[in-house]
Amino acid sequence: MDRDRDDLVQRLLDHCALMCVTGDEGPIADAVEATYRGQGHPVARIGHSVVVGEPSGDRSLVVLVGHLDVVAPTDDDRDPRVESRPDGDVVVARGTSDMKAGNVVAMKLFEEAVDSPYDLALVLYAGEEGSADGNELRSVLAGVPWLGDAALAVVLEPTDGQVQLGCLGGLHATLTVHGRQAHSARPWHGENALTKAGAFLAAFHEREPLVIEVDGIEYRDVWSFTQASTTTGKNVIPGRLALNLNFRFAPSRGVDEATNELQRVVDRVARQTGADPIDVEVVDVSPPAPPRASDPMVAAFVRTAGAEVAAKQAWTDVARFAEIGVPALNYGPGRTDQAHQRGEFVEVDALVDAFERLGRFLSTAAG
Repeated sequence: MDRDRDDLVQRLLDHCALMCVTGDEGPIADAVEATYRGQGHPVARIGHSVVVGEPSGDRSLVVLVGHLDVVAPTDDDRDPRVESRPDGDVVVARGTSDMKAGNVVAMKLFEEAVDSPYDLALVLYAGEEGSADGNELRSVLAGVPWLGDAALAVVLEPTDGQVQLGCLGGLHATLTVHGRQAHSARPWHGENALTKAGAFLAAFHEREPLVIEVDGIEYRDVWSFTQASTTTGKNVIPGRLALNLNFRFAPSRGVDEATNELQRVVDRVARQTGADPIDVEVVDVSPPAPPRASDPMVAAFVRTAGAEVAAKQAWTDVARFAEIGVPALNYGPGRTDQAHQRGEFVEVDALVDAFERLGRFLSTAAG
């Protein structure tokens, strides 16, 4: 046990020492590729992403998935280190919780799971922390088609040690409120699009999250305005206001249904608040992933890992696997409240616990 603990800590320190801000994952991908080629494993390289292993065809395939990139470091987490704190030791470094702790758990188990009843593969991909277009996972899944035959994908994002099933879908829409531009000294010559939107925005401010149950798992639909902009100067009454509305929706419906729902809700709220019709343009779409709690492999993971089960109240790349029909779940040692924080850290105990629980699943045949 102490040997595993020390090994996991050292692996995490080494993994975090390779700085890999989104867009600069080449060196860490090179290092991972060299390590596994040196160990004699089959390796596929797609961009700055690495796939290790391949199926034998005789056993069910389990894929362990993590991203290599991190957000920019701060002075508080640039240098990887172990710190002793009142609640136990932690590893401090950029990317510890999100999600290099998950990566090292996956890599150690992949290397040591010689008696696993499953074929195992590692997917360590680039571009997760940036724009959707730069996320290389979709290219990896297209470039290594046998990944689509996996019985289960375990995405080791930070989950606070919970098994978080499925994920929310997300829509970003630009809502345009129209007024009439004028000089701010003579506002009666125009119609202020900014203040005109007040009652409409207030109605969404009062809107409570809606709990939706899918497969016995509770998700929450939420509506958030995240940006507002006009195109005029400080002394001009704005004739146009552009708002970004982010609708996060439970995996009880798909993108088309959610898009129609967004339009209906905006129209209804506009009528109720006396607003003029508001233009709606959907500009970004992320499909949800169903929890698939009854899938035999998902159920086996939940049973053998013995961790608390919850919804993933966010979007993750389990949705990419859902698109190709592969059951997937979120499980990792990282703390969700540490993702992208200054002085990011993960508890050593959580690292060891995830290693043990995931190891139990990988050593036990489903059934």
